[in-house]
Amino acid sequence: MKNRKRLIAILVCCALLLGGAVLSLRSLPFLPRVAAQQAATDLKSGSFSSRVWEESSAAGNYRTIVAGLREAGFVLQSVKVVSADGDNVTFEWKWDPPASEGNRDAANPKAWVYETQAELKRAGAMWQIGFAPSLVHPDLKHGDVLKAQPTAGPRGRVLGEDEEVLVEEGTVVDVGLHPAKMDADPSHTFNKLSKVLDVDETSLKKKVVSADKDAFVPVITLRDEDYQLVKADIYKLPGTVFREREQSLSRTKGFAAATLGSVSPAAASEVDDDPAHLVEGTEIGRSGIQKEFDNILRPELGTTVAIERADEDGSNKTRALRTFKPRAGKDVQTTIDVATQIAAEDAAKTQNKPTAIVAIRPSDGHILAVANHDNEGAGWDRALQGQYPPGSVFKVASGLAMLDGGVTQSSILNCPKTTSVQGKSFKNAEDHVLGEVTFRESFAESCNTAFVNGAAETTSADVSKTASNLGMTSADIGIDAFMADVPKVDDSVEHAASMIGQGKVLASPLGVATMAASVKAGHSVSPVLVPSAQSNTATSSADLDESHFDDTRAMMRAAVAEGTADELKDVLGKPVFGKTGTAEYGAEVPPRTHSWFAGFQGDVAVAVLVEDGGFGAQAAVPAAKRFFQEMNS
Repeated sequence: MKNRKRLIAILVCCALLLGGAVLSLRSLPFLPRVAAQQAATDLKSGSFSSRVWEESSAAGNYRTIVAGLREAGFVLQSVKVVSADGDNVTFEWKWDPPASEGNRDAANPKAWVYETQAELKRAGAMWQIGFAPSLVHPDLKHGDVLKAQPTAGPRGRVLGEDEEVLVEEGTVVDVGLHPAKMDADPSHTFNKLSKVLDVDETSLKKKVVSADKDAFVPVITLRDEDYQLVKADIYKLPGTVFREREQSLSRTKGFAAATLGSVSPAAASEVDDDPAHLVEGTEIGRSGIQKEFDNILRPELGTTVAIERADEDGSNKTRALRTFKPRAGKDVQTTIDVATQIAAEDAAKTQNKPTAIVAIRPSDGHILAVANHDNEGAGWDRALQGQYPPGSVFKVASGLAMLDGGVTQSSILNCPKTTSVQGKSFKNAEDHVLGEVTFRESFAESCNTAFVNGAAETTSADVSKTASNLGMTSADIGIDAFMADVPKVDDSVEHAASMIGQGKVLASPLGVATMAASVKAGHSVSPVLVPSAQSNTATSSADLDESHFDDTRAMMRAAVAEGTADELKDVLGKPVFGKTGTAEYGAEVPPRTHSWFAGFQGDVAVAVLVEDGGFGAQAAVPAAKRFFQEMNS
């Protein structure tokens, strides 16, 4: 019995050994198809563990060729044997590009699929494959490698009312200097560039002196149409270099520039920090809408696969094999109306001092224009972000608070030359005296003392609440902006000052335009610049009496028809309603003053600020007149 069991055990072991040997023999490349399949497995894994390769260097050569693809995030999904007949084998390669949404666009097949061929050779009883670069891609030759270069598509557009294009890609020319190619005495080049391009000559010299000899020293970037105007004067200057590229541009130079914002190419350090989303030349939003919505406007990266080949002169040449097109950036819709914006900018340019104009459509709160003008060329968006004492334009809000407190248009108020609150003296502009007049007249003539005296019957909380009901709260328009700050104060002097838009009251042109729009609409208006980013859509002013809106509108009309804004009474179109403002600021004696106007005509409300412009009627009203004239021309 024991011998029988021993015999069975021996037979089982022999069977196992024989089976293993058979399996081992089957894994050897005795057949072309087996050799081809083993090669495909090695190529997919990159391990090259089989005995199918003719050259011992095959693994190293293969890894060198595909290293660029793998570093870029390409994944080799499969290598399949299509055929293995006679002396040749055909492989099908399938690569997946980097996981970028641009590369997953439905219009561009995700996978990169192609076929290659290799020669099968007898090696005794087995078959082997000779490795050649063409095995990896049919266009590869000895010494070639595959590279993958991320590419950026066009940046999204910024659109305005009726989907008019405000910003889209256009051609610009970077004007620069190549120090090594400049004359020994480059003074003529510096002087000519300074005069023609209006750049600082001293600063330019310093940049060139501190730069490497072969560096590109930027001088200025010009729109192509502007470059063509000066090309004849600068093109042949020794050392000048010109680079043409595409960049997001507003429809005209300076159009709503501070609000729409600016872009510039990503710096090398930014590309290094975010290679998955940035390549050299990718535009990044630096300010305004371009910055706030950069993640929407910026395109998804695509990828171009290329062959890199060493040239006879030692340089590397590339030839594109396959491009996964990048996806263009998405558009951002705004409410800016081109005609209204042009009218606002033209009006602002009539002033020699920094000026801001904001126009809002009261019926829906859409911001139609944001104009900023400064002879110094500053790009600060004072129209949306400025914080100024609003002065007498704020009497629109404090006057409405007085109406809610029981004052009527026909109430008789005293308008003396001066009045005082706890020893603090307040006076009228130019020592104006009206005497005993109606509230309507004191508003139309902008009597400070009547409003200061009104503080005794109107609480600070009432004024703050009324201002809030007129939209002068926090700004939620889609980009950084300041609306107004009308705090509740306990000090009676501060409260008296707030009645005439002084003290701690601050507002931006946006906030003042919103106040005017709310009076026109008869409820609190929430301004909108980028509808998709809007979250605050409340338009309730339940705490305000509708008849008091009517009274305020009537008094604003009186200010135009017979008061401080009478320069606007004959403007074409519908009647203009408004209020002038003179706002003191600073510590000088007498104090300096900003010039304000707030009003509306039809379904357009507007605020005008002229910094250091003096009385409202002197600067802001003429600018408002120009605006209304253009809107009606």
